[in-house]
Amino acid sequence: MSATTSGLSSTSSTSRKRPADSSNTIGQRVAKKSKTKSVSSRMPGSDASLHGGGSTPKPENQCQVNPALQVCRYLLEMFSVPLLRSHATVGLVDRGRLQLYHANHSAILVSSAIDFLQGDGVDKFIANIIAFHCLSLEQNGVLDTLASKNTELVKNSNIPPDDRVVQRGNQLNFPRNGPQAPFTVTLGDVISRDPAAIGRSTTVLDAKSERWPDTELVVKISWPGSYRIPETDFLKKANEEAEKTDGGWAAKHLPQVFFVKDVIFDEASTLESVARLFENASIVNGNYVYERRTLRVIVQERLYPLKSLGSVRDIGQVFLDIACSTSLPPPPD
Repeated sequence: MSATTSGLSSTSSTSRKRPADSSNTIGQRVAKKSKTKSVSSRMPGSDASLHGGGSTPKPENQCQVNPALQVCRYLLEMFSVPLLRSHATVGLVDRGRLQLYHANHSAILVSSAIDFLQGDGVDKFIANIIAFHCLSLEQNGVLDTLASKNTELVKNSNIPPDDRVVQRGNQLNFPRNGPQAPFTVTLGDVISRDPAAIGRSTTVLDAKSERWPDTELVVKISWPGSYRIPETDFLKKANEEAEKTDGGWAAKHLPQVFFVKDVIFDEASTLESVARLFENASIVNGNYVYERRTLRVIVQERLYPLKSLGSVRDIGQVFLDIACSTSLPPPPD
């Protein structure tokens, strides 16, 4: 794949290191996903290909696996820093060879190796560096459609070491949506995050907005499959059924959703370019099905888990409320 035509992003200069104890665990988890989701088993020295006709890839030895694990850690870090990132690319330099790894929440692509010690390898190496330098932040996968300050994270060398606070104070600016006026959400700490280069990569942050000043909010950002039914559709149906109960008491036990937005990427985007590549490819020795993904942003009322209750009395009261439904209207005389 050519960096000039596919819009691949830059190398791992924007990544930052985690402590060694957490890095190993995360790297192993991402590596497992990359093995199952990757369309190519290509490693330095192998001859695997996206298209049919290539030779059967040989089993990976440890010298090939270790660099791949490190690459997966770099990819994970690049997805972890910017809140909204559609794809990322890192380069693996092994002596006189360069190999590119591109991840986009659906697959990890591994390019053919460039040997810049032989033939025209130096020219190809220089051409790739120039192509990466010319890419914008959005072409590198860092999206500023909703969060203009999102791009500042990759430029700032003083990123907080605590992932929970990396987005604190940043804002999401939502445009007008039909009759709904534009509004701004100020992000707080990260409540939960599923770090992954492949998959939904769900992140939930607490938030505040002047639109709903008296309500504790959360913002959920994820990359679900484009053809899956949105969870908000299930909540909508549940609310419709809950309103049918006496007095609508059941609806008070469901979260209130204030805003939902699916970001659709156009035909010229990198995500769509890679999807078309898979549609026209013959996968070697595998039944891999490429899953297109949608960036989904949900703003809703914050709920708290039962484990956040601090006393037996509070826990007992919750179960009593559920069993007796204290929101029900009083019984008739």
